[in-house]
Amino acid sequence: MSVEDFDAFLDNEDASVIGAFTAKEMVDPDAKMPEGWDEDEDGEWSAETIENPAYTQFKAVAGTYGYRFAYTFDAEVLSKLKSKTGGLYLYRSPKFLSVEHGDRPRERFPSTKFTPDAVTNWLEAKAQPLVGPYSMQTKDRYKTPVLTIFMNLDFDKNAKSVAYVLKRARKVAAGLKGKLAVSVGSLSEMSYEMESYGLTSTKSVDILMGIRSGYEYYGLSDKAFSKDSLTAFAKKFLAKELSPYVKPEEPPAAEEDTEEDAEGDEDKEEM
Repeated sequence: MSVEDFDAFLDNEDASVIGAFTAKEMVDPDAKMPEGWDEDEDGEWSAETIENPAYTQFKAVAGTYGYRFAYTFDAEVLSKLKSKTGGLYLYRSPKFLSVEHGDRPRERFPSTKFTPDAVTNWLEAKAQPLVGPYSMQTKDRYKTPVLTIFMNLDFDKNAKSVAYVLKRARKVAAGLKGKLAVSVGSLSEMSYEMESYGLTSTKSVDILMGIRSGYEYYGLSDKAFSKDSLTAFAKKFLAKELSPYVKPEEPPAAEEDTEEDAEGDEDKEEM
């Protein structure tokens, strides 16, 4: 991964996980000269070259579901990371990042050993900014109830509306930490899940809100999005003043004629 590849990889709506290594292979640090080795007879002894253990461990955790991984051995990238020995780095999405509200652009894994459980726990705790993305890849990262604002989440074509929503969402989310997470989801990509909240979008300019708590869903469709309506919706949920949406039961399918009924109809037609 070059510096250009690195910058392009980070420019995403989701977090990025980067493994940085000084070398792909290295001399085995645990290798020992065999007992009885005689350099006069056996030649000069040299330790075996092995794959960098940190890189091997990285490959084992890089399949962690729902996260974007990349790696590099490039000296220029390590220099940009200000890393002399390498490591595992998490970069929060620059599209959702708000340093003003306390989001840190990056985190470094606090160990030189990468185990799947430890890395997974670290990512779950660190990946989401104050107001982060809600998608099929990220929704399981939210361990507390989560309020999602569904909208046309196009950072290029709908930039002003996205900025408008994020600005107000962050102001509200700051006071809800630890109680209710706040996220933003795409109307088009999450349309199927929106049905669980009782929400339906008819226009691309719609901005709708829903809260998911475990297997319960609460939708707000009769109020226009604003800082005040977002705040009121969150407060009512926390005060347990909302009832979860219950999807109406579908009417039973019309019963098909039995074989006897069909034969009876045929007899009538012959008469």
